[in-house]
Formats: sequence, C-alpha cells, structure tokens
Amino acid sequence: MLNVRSILGWGIAAVVAGVLFVNAAFMLASPKAWFRLPGWLRAQGSLNERTYANGWAAIQLRLAGALILAVIAWVGYEMLFAR
Repeated sequence: MLNVRSILGWGIAAVVAGVLFVNAAFMLASPKAWFRLPGWLRAQGSLNERTYANGWAAIQLRLAGALILAVIAWVGYEMLFAR
C-alpha cells in the first residue's frame, strides 16, 4: 500500500529523472542547444558554451549525455523487469 511519503518520494524521483533525461537528450543531440536551455533546467556546473560547444569537448559532452541516458535506461529496466 502506498502512503503519502512513498507517493512523494516517487514523485520527486520522477521529476529528477525527467530533468536528467531532458539534459542528457539535449547534450547528446546538440551541445549548442543544451547551452540555450533555461538556467533552472540546465545542469551545466562550470561548463561554458565557448569551450564545450565545438570540437573534442563537444564530443565529450555528447558522450556524457549518452552515458546518462544509458544509466536511466538501465535503472528503468531494473525497476520494471528484473524483479
């Protein structure tokens, strides 16, 4: 049986997973577009567009997005099917 804390916990987990998914999808698709996301949605830390939007740094950013999406898929699979 789900109680209020459980529902709240799953809701917060869903919001965090959604934000991570959006960030990772933009990172993978286009690092330049990722830097144009609103500041409250983008989790960029100390990265800046001038350095990480082109060249090898952009490839690293895309790989990071792919890795985040792979982890989200893995955790989702484990939650839904590996019981």
